[in-house]
Amino acid sequence: MVYPFTEDVELPYFPENWHERLTGDHNLTILRFFQCPYVKVATENILAAPSMLDISVDLIEIQSRDELMEKSPTPYGIFSVIYKGQLISFHRLTVHSIYKKLQTPIRRTCVKKLP
Repeated sequence: MVYPFTEDVELPYFPENWHERLTGDHNLTILRFFQCPYVKVATENILAAPSMLDISVDLIEIQSRDELMEKSPTPYGIFSVIYKGQLISFHRLTVHSIYKKLQTPIRRTCVKKLP
C-alpha cells in the first residue's frame, strides 16, 4: 500500500518480467549490489561450491539503482544466484547448502532419457 503525499509522484511498482531475467544465464551467475556488508561473505560461500563441481561463474557487480531495477530477478535485489535459468538463491547460503543445490540441476542435465 502506498500513501502518496502529492498526486504528481510515480507510484512504486514491481516489474512483471521476472522469468525473462532468468533466461540466458547458463553459467552460475551471481548478481550483487553492495548495499549490505554480508554480500561479500555470501559471495565467497557461493564461489567455493562451483570450484568443487568444476562450474564456471559469472560475477555481475550492480552499480546503480537503475541497473538493479533492470537486472535483478527478484524484488530483494541486492544478491541473486542463477544457474541454468533457475533462481538458486536470493540470500546468503553456506558452502554445503549451495553445493547441494547445484548438484540437483547437474544431475538433471547428465541423466539420459530412456526410449
